[in-house]
Amino acid sequence: MSVLQLLTVKRPTHRKQRMNSVRNLRWLILFFVVLSSWFATPAIAAFASGTGIARVPAPTGSDEGYGIALQSDGKIVVAGRCIDSGANPCVARLNADGSMDASFNPTGTVPGKRVIDGLVINTSSFLRGVKVMIAADGRIVLATTCSLANRNYICVARLNADGSFDGAFDGPDAGNPGNGRFRLQITTSLDEVLSDAALQRIDGRIVLVGQCGSYHCVARLRATDGSYDADSADFGLLGPATADRPPGDPAANGRFLYRFPSTFNSAGVGNGIAVETSNEGKIVIAGTCGTSALELCITKLNRDGTFDADFRGDSLPVGQGGRVRILTTDESGNAVKQRAADIKMQADGRFLVQCGYFRTSSWSQCLYRINSDGTVATSFSSGLPFPSEPGRVVYNAIGDALAFTITPGSGSYANRVVTLGNCDGVGGNTGGTSCVTAVRNGTGPASADGTIDTSLVGPNGDQLGTFNFRTRGLSLRNNDTREIVADANGDFYIVGECDGQMCVYKFRADGALDTGPCVADVDADGRVSAASDGLAIVRNMLGVPIPVTIPPGLGYDIDGDGVLNASRDGLLILRRMLGFTGTALLRDIPSATTARRTNASDIESYLRMRCGIPRP
Repeated sequence: MSVLQLLTVKRPTHRKQRMNSVRNLRWLILFFVVLSSWFATPAIAAFASGTGIARVPAPTGSDEGYGIALQSDGKIVVAGRCIDSGANPCVARLNADGSMDASFNPTGTVPGKRVIDGLVINTSSFLRGVKVMIAADGRIVLATTCSLANRNYICVARLNADGSFDGAFDGPDAGNPGNGRFRLQITTSLDEVLSDAALQRIDGRIVLVGQCGSYHCVARLRATDGSYDADSADFGLLGPATADRPPGDPAANGRFLYRFPSTFNSAGVGNGIAVETSNEGKIVIAGTCGTSALELCITKLNRDGTFDADFRGDSLPVGQGGRVRILTTDESGNAVKQRAADIKMQADGRFLVQCGYFRTSSWSQCLYRINSDGTVATSFSSGLPFPSEPGRVVYNAIGDALAFTITPGSGSYANRVVTLGNCDGVGGNTGGTSCVTAVRNGTGPASADGTIDTSLVGPNGDQLGTFNFRTRGLSLRNNDTREIVADANGDFYIVGECDGQMCVYKFRADGALDTGPCVADVDADGRVSAASDGLAIVRNMLGVPIPVTIPPGLGYDIDGDGVLNASRDGLLILRRMLGFTGTALLRDIPSATTARRTNASDIESYLRMRCGIPRP
């Protein structure tokens, strides 16, 4: 019997036929094993060589990834802490395929990577760690918290597109000009911790938010040289009234501190967690107020730093706007804790706030839509039972919310919300387990805003809207994913730490790691056939010339061990095309030690969702 005949044999029905089939399959396995030893596995290009995970080399120590941004040309910029260099911030740039961009700092120890020396950062006070932004002219802006003499400061650096320091960016420190990075001093005595940063859309100025002592603090820097902004109607001097500022506030141009006073039913203690800006120059800050009874509090500033009087929610009198609290209750009507995680502005002036919701004994992950006037947009609803409510979606009942992104562009995934959270210790998950959820966020009346987007099916193709994945193996740090960003195609990227290296996970819009496409109908004849498509895939794995073009990528890595192997991946494809399931699918196929999919259920789900075998 020829190999082609073995591939096209029908499922056996009689005992004798079943025995013959088993013998034939054993011979087929042997055939593939022998041929695999004769032919080298061909190299197939995909993101990060087909693994879906790009790593930034750390030759002598360990790095941690915290920030990520996408350039207009598809290149990926990541930032974090490089421990091998004395715990300094660092920036790396990757090509669109996940390889290191050697044109960025080409003479460095690792071409494609730049250590921001002179700024030692303190991760014990990290909220968002290191923030990286891409200016309109291609320059890279980095902001973080750094330490000197047992005190924390907010630090900023700017690099040219080639990775060199921007000599014109010398900041407010006239005594140390032209070095491209500097340390800010917002107050005279308080600890200053950066939470988030943004480039103002209207003019490129740098907005920094965080916590100074027990107060929200805000600073804005000129885009030209990084000095404090005194150009836009005295930003800072015209800000909150004296009663809202702490004693000793410098009341200087370009920065100020403020609180939510008792008239807003807040304890006054708080910090800014995340910032976003509008096309008109408005600044919106999501923060957390209070000590034990945490409250979600939101601030909206005009371009000159004054409170936006029209932003007053449902409770404040006219003229007292600019700050609102978002309160909620449990099943018994008691107020519950909420805390901010991230914020994003929509094109229509509304914005989304990612939050944590404390219920019973653990935190859940939630999302609000807020109108431009500070009221909750009650049309944003998941349809899920309590604790979701109109305007607030509790999209994941477990874990800590970290960040989220809104897909840009105008395609089928435009305006889709993809969230990132930490799920360590939940459901038996330990050691760097992250969770991702997709939420619909259309603009039309039938868009089902706030509902879970079940087209996100996860790496194994068997999840509906939410999936978990491991972010590390050997490292000891928790919460080692920090930031997420999406491109116009709906693909999304997550920066984290992978065994002591900054790394980037690239996921397709359906939630699968981008290891390349897996197409079952490779000859495009409208049907999936073991005799044609299956044999062509296996021959391609063996390096045998074939008449059809096999799409590049490791999507054909069915067991997920990182290797295209005819005797494992190829045989799994063939058997599933022939209708084998369960134990019959895996019989006599040894599992690779590095395989991520080892049971029939996961493999069948992957083949169904990623490869269309069998077709839905």
